[in-house]
Amino acid sequence: VHDSVPPSTMVQKLMELAKFGPKAEGSSVYFKDPHRIELASEYVCGLVSASSRLVRQDSNALFGPSSWDDIEVLLLQSIVETENMISGRRLAQGLQLAARGAKLLSLMLTTELQGHNLYSTSSVTLDSQSLKSMPTVQSVKAYGVRSGLNAAVRHTTKCLVRHSRWVMDQGDLDSTTGRSSASMSDECCALEARACLDSLGSTVCVIAWLFCVEERIELVDPSVAFIIKDAFLAELERCLEHFPEMNERNKGKFVKKLKMYFLLSLVEDFCAPIVASLGNMIGVEDELAMVGLVK
Repeated sequence: VHDSVPPSTMVQKLMELAKFGPKAEGSSVYFKDPHRIELASEYVCGLVSASSRLVRQDSNALFGPSSWDDIEVLLLQSIVETENMISGRRLAQGLQLAARGAKLLSLMLTTELQGHNLYSTSSVTLDSQSLKSMPTVQSVKAYGVRSGLNAAVRHTTKCLVRHSRWVMDQGDLDSTTGRSSASMSDECCALEARACLDSLGSTVCVIAWLFCVEERIELVDPSVAFIIKDAFLAELERCLEHFPEMNERNKGKFVKKLKMYFLLSLVEDFCAPIVASLGNMIGVEDELAMVGLVK
């Protein structure tokens, strides 16, 4: 193992690349290179997957964040990397970096916890020894699981609202947020935005599970759904303050669709009890039943 995995210094450089993209030679300037980002993403994700079978000699994972700061950068990429961009190639490239970063974060969490039954939280113990091979889980716990859950929900909501043009089919909305003509860049924006949102939603699911473990409650307990609901609705209200104006009828339809797409982003099957509770809390239980997510 010692001879077959990258040293810690290389891991740090790979994490920097995942967070900010490649850096220009001899410069501190980062830039978007879709081919390099894709290649690096495949390598890093392979390294993370290998962590389920291999660890370093000191029992640490092959790859992972050094602190919550790394995690938050990955959570925020869909906002930071797309600032002042509406459409086109640059937006597609920013969303690609964000989607790969969000995928990496979700994969790190699910890989570290794959030895646990995520459909239950009873009898789960995450002791200091097991956490050595779980750097992502360890970083979330060090930051505070409740705070981490709030942050993950807020950043997922920001991504959903900022990129709603690409995530949602808004053909029935008479507003300035309608989809533009389908170009190759537009299709890339839509694919990457949806992939990013699903990966962020997966991260919310796993951190919600960690919260239940820490609080010694099951996933059906409404406490965790209340935390997600409060964070989601508060961030949704903040985001809509800066959104293009639309009439009340269209705004109501738009908000309902945002609520549905947020719940649909919680893609992990074990999170179904939380999704059902949230649907009742935010008033979309009938819509969830129509798409078969609740009975």
